[in-house]
Order: sequence, then C-alpha cells, then structure tokens
Amino acid sequence: MKTKKVSLKTILVTALLSIMPMIGIAQECKAVLFMKQGAILDYTDYSKNGKKKGSTRHETINISGTSNTIDAIIEATVLDKKNKESFSTQYKANCNNGLFSVDMLRFFSLDKLSEQHQENFSLEIDGDVLEFPTNSKVGDVLDDGHINIKVNNQGFTLITMTFDIFNRKIVAEETITTPAGAFNCQKVTLDFKSKFGIIKINGSGKEWYHDNAVVIRSESYNKKRKATRVS
Repeated sequence: MKTKKVSLKTILVTALLSIMPMIGIAQECKAVLFMKQGAILDYTDYSKNGKKKGSTRHETINISGTSNTIDAIIEATVLDKKNKESFSTQYKANCNNGLFSVDMLRFFSLDKLSEQHQENFSLEIDGDVLEFPTNSKVGDVLDDGHINIKVNNQGFTLITMTFDIFNRKIVAEETITTPAGAFNCQKVTLDFKSKFGIIKINGSGKEWYHDNAVVIRSESYNKKRKATRVS
C-alpha cells in the first residue's frame, strides 16, 4: 500500500487559504469607522429652520472579539448648542462574519433621554438590533426595529417610551458632502412611530449610510412630510 506524501508547502498553502477569509472579514469589519477604538463621530442637529440645536458625539471606547466577530462599545454624548454636556449613554455595535448590527438605542432620540435624565433616575432598556448586510444594494428591504425604554425612580416607572422603525429600503446611491469630507452613501428611506408617555408621533425619515453601516446624514419628517430635524 502506497502512502500519499503531503509536502509542507501544500500544508502551508492549505492553511493560508483557510485563514484568508477570516483575515478578510476582520479587515472588512475594522474598515468601518466606528469599529476602531478611539474613533469619534460628531453629528450636529439642526431645527427645521436650519438653526443649530446641539450635537451628539459618538466615541468608540472599547473593541473586543475574535478573527471573525468584533464587538464595539460606543459612548454617545449629547451636547447643547454651547457644547455643554447634558447626557451620555452607551450602546453596542457588532460585526459578525461581515454582518453589522447596531443597538436600536443608537437610533432613539437621545434628546428625549436627556430630558428625562435626573438624579436617582434609571433607564430600563429593551430593544432590537438593526442589521446592515455588507452586500446590500439599491432595492433591498432592511429589517424593522423596536425599542422600549422605561424611566424608573425608586422602583416606580415614571414614563415609558417606545420607538419603532419600519419600511426601511435602500433607494439610491448618493455622495454626501460634510465638513469632514465627501462620502459615498446608500440612501435609506423609512417610516417610524414613537410614543412618549401619552404622546404619539408618526413620521418618516431619510438616512445616508457610508460603508453600509455608518450614518452620515439623517432627516426626519412629520406626517405632513415637513422636515422636523436634520443631522
């Protein structure tokens, strides 16, 4: 019986071919702006009249994971129009085999949370993650998202806030120019509904994503299709 000889060169080539997809995935994940520790994304909020209302800073404070899965913890800080900090919270982002997912808290109105932020108050958050496939294209329909937030004080719920995003669809590819530069983006349209206590709000939005996952610009409209917020 003959024994088949396998050269060391063949073993090394086979090993490299096995490792290459994992290296590609890791590089693809790390190529996205917010998947790098220390990365900072600043968003300026404007009213419907074009006046600055404040800003939000998203800073990646921790990166962890393996060759094909990377987790990020991002701290979001709300600043008023004088750049004074009014509220901060954290959310998570993940890249798993090239599929990005971000906590729904990232898309909730942090201004609303800032209004409820008081000493001895705590937040109870239960929400989905929004997924962003790296191979998405114009015409694709994206997943819906939901988040439920309770503002508690000494064991009592003072107010419950909910936010739903649905009818998310990639409708175009456009270039968006910002003070940080020009970005090639996918334009996503969506509908949303929110409830803050007894107040209900329905509307629509447009978002522009770079690298399939990074929000570059967003616009919100009321049910009469009038702009209410731009960032």
